[in-house]
Amino acid sequence: MIASFIVLLYLSGIISSSSAITSLYMAGILLILAEIGVVSFGLIALNGLIALYAAYTIQSGSDMIFGLSIGWPIFFGIVMVEISIILTIIAVHMRLRKQKHASGTESMIGDKATVIEWSGCTGRVRYQGEIWKARSEQDLIVEPDQQVTIKTVNKLDLIVNNSTE
Repeated sequence: MIASFIVLLYLSGIISSSSAITSLYMAGILLILAEIGVVSFGLIALNGLIALYAAYTIQSGSDMIFGLSIGWPIFFGIVMVEISIILTIIAVHMRLRKQKHASGTESMIGDKATVIEWSGCTGRVRYQGEIWKARSEQDLIVEPDQQVTIKTVNKLDLIVNNSTE
């Protein structure tokens, strides 16, 4: 994406060829080095190599990259592919972010537990076959076998509230 932006600036005449060459070489090297710290399955390094190759072709005076003339159609094609990949990754991330956690204490929040015994703000509840100590932030009037909602998990205590709240 960085290389595409630099090539865009070069093609539109905003920056000179020497600035584009220097920027592309720097971006290429930095992207390859970034691959060491960020696991991207080679995508960042591939962009770095493309930036280095684009800098070399501009420096050599050739208007060909991979046998294709550097021009607006090729540039827009590359940019559209990069944008579609980025948008797909963002969409997948947003969808996965909305999913409920499948394990750990985060998965318990919002679930129902059955009261075994309760007195004031403390008691014991059954959640998925296990008996837990439970607390509430205020006095609850609940009977055995009544459902309460798990609000948070604090170490080995469940913080609950009444299911009707």
